[in-house]
Amino acid sequence: MYQAEYFIDKSSNTFADNLAAFGLAFVLNGIADGRAKIFVEDNGAAFVVRVTPALREEWVAQCKFFAGAQFLVTLDRKSETKMVKGTKLKPALALGAIDYENEKGNNRQFFDWMKALPPEQKKLAARGELDPPARPHEFWDVFRAINPGALQGYNGLLAEWQQGRDAFPELLRVVLQMTAQTPNDVEGAENEWEKICKARGLEKPKAPKALQLWNPAQGKGVNSRIARWSNPNNVPASWLLEWLKVVGFYQAAITRIVANPSDPRNAKDRKTYVLHPQFLEWGAHQTVMKDFRQAMVGSATAIKLDVLATLRYTRAFLKHFEEAKGDAQAFLFGKRPSDLVSGMETAFYKSLGQSPAVMNIASINLPRWVNPQAAELALLDAALDEHTAIVRGLDETRGEQFGLLGHYRDFLSGNDLNPFFEFTTAYSGFIISQRERKKYVRQFTTNNLEVMIVNSDTPQKTYATILQDEGFKNVAYAIRHSTVIPQGRKAKGKKPVVDIRYGLGQQLARKANYPDEFLAEIAAFLQAYNAENSQLRENKREPFRKNVTTQDIEALAALIDEYGAKTVCNLLIAYGYAKTPYEKGDEEKDADDLEMADTSDGAESEAEGAEEE
Repeated sequence: MYQAEYFIDKSSNTFADNLAAFGLAFVLNGIADGRAKIFVEDNGAAFVVRVTPALREEWVAQCKFFAGAQFLVTLDRKSETKMVKGTKLKPALALGAIDYENEKGNNRQFFDWMKALPPEQKKLAARGELDPPARPHEFWDVFRAINPGALQGYNGLLAEWQQGRDAFPELLRVVLQMTAQTPNDVEGAENEWEKICKARGLEKPKAPKALQLWNPAQGKGVNSRIARWSNPNNVPASWLLEWLKVVGFYQAAITRIVANPSDPRNAKDRKTYVLHPQFLEWGAHQTVMKDFRQAMVGSATAIKLDVLATLRYTRAFLKHFEEAKGDAQAFLFGKRPSDLVSGMETAFYKSLGQSPAVMNIASINLPRWVNPQAAELALLDAALDEHTAIVRGLDETRGEQFGLLGHYRDFLSGNDLNPFFEFTTAYSGFIISQRERKKYVRQFTTNNLEVMIVNSDTPQKTYATILQDEGFKNVAYAIRHSTVIPQGRKAKGKKPVVDIRYGLGQQLARKANYPDEFLAEIAAFLQAYNAENSQLRENKREPFRKNVTTQDIEALAALIDEYGAKTVCNLLIAYGYAKTPYEKGDEEKDADDLEMADTSDGAESEAEGAEEE
């Protein structure tokens, strides 16, 4: 029982298992109390929580009571009295109880204050440079998700744990007994606790139901191998395992309202994200999770929320990489964030009144290209910041932009560059069309694209070789100076002196599956581009663009022979519609320094201001 490894079976293959693993890690960390390091590891059929050095019997015997989660005190509308619904406890006896109505008022006050601020001050408030009259609780979203649908079951589980306060070492031994082996000895642990309760004159634990908030695969009814009638009730569960999941929800989950742009005050659908650990040290986890929660203020539409959660968590982990010292730094050496946390398990809850229904269970990966050993942390962070800004600027309620977000999420989910190139190809047309309407659209920059693409390298595809080729760079330059740069001048009210090649990216992409046709298409474009340059020079008119030479075309043809037309085409479009980093005297300054308002900040709805009664 007192050992170095404890286990949580993957009995549901949903984030319910992940929550139980994080709940167990919380318990073991509380017992160790700084005398050991705790690691959460995916071991295939089960999660393993490692204690280094191994847990000792005297640590359990000396451990002081900890709650792990807080009761929710709510107002009974009929009697106008406050109560701990689901228990016999009076509010004063519920340890660490949270007054739900007070927190609801703080939340409303904060968002009313935010909405009343002028735009300039809203940015200061978002950076924490203004003091609000009240702040939402760190776990306000958890409280709101619990109340009212899961409130009774939630408080009931906390009451069962609090009942063990006077027999706490024995309660901890029961948890250790249950998790000391795989399969977990759930039945044996529950029987042992019942004996302890009987001996100490405590109430026999009540069998809880598996609530969907932390068991997304469990709903009304019973799962059975044969068709049969059953009462439409929740599935019974073990109170010890359910309590671990509740604690794990606070430790490793975030839950957010999904924005409803057509009716912001009526946004009630919800998405929950739970970390999937690969080999995660507890101290690092707590540090990163704190920064991640702060970054996830507000909400967004469903697909955008998936993408932003992944990118923001990765950025939070990069911050930890940067600040790590000593043993923590040594542990992180040679690892990527995705080696420690593979991604997130997600569930989408459709609001049906008091009882939401799970409509989708999925997972999304952390980006594998974020590799601190292959690139400087500042470069990786800048690339992630750029990706985040581009995603935030897209409106999921519009068909074309919905498709763009779908491609980007597929790129993250599969760690596959092909969906990303589908994104950049479609995004090239989106940039042009939006700028024609005088709307600002954030472009990728070539240096940040290079950081991402080169770190996505595989032995089969050495993208770095293509990106460093001068012929490739010069052809991408020609595309850029025939599309986004002259169109940017036009958007600023300057009459373009060259033809804007609308749809060039899509034209090239259509030919990419046929090397001969693709080479013919690019050659026709370059011939027209050089001819246009000659005419400009003859008339002594700007812009003075450099020509593409025969050596450039030969180099491009060699790249196509070696890596394939599809790969070269994808990279050309991505780079051709990206902007180069600004340097003094850069001839692209006119196009890239657009003085238009960035409206992307308004893309994320303040759905957190909506109230659930």
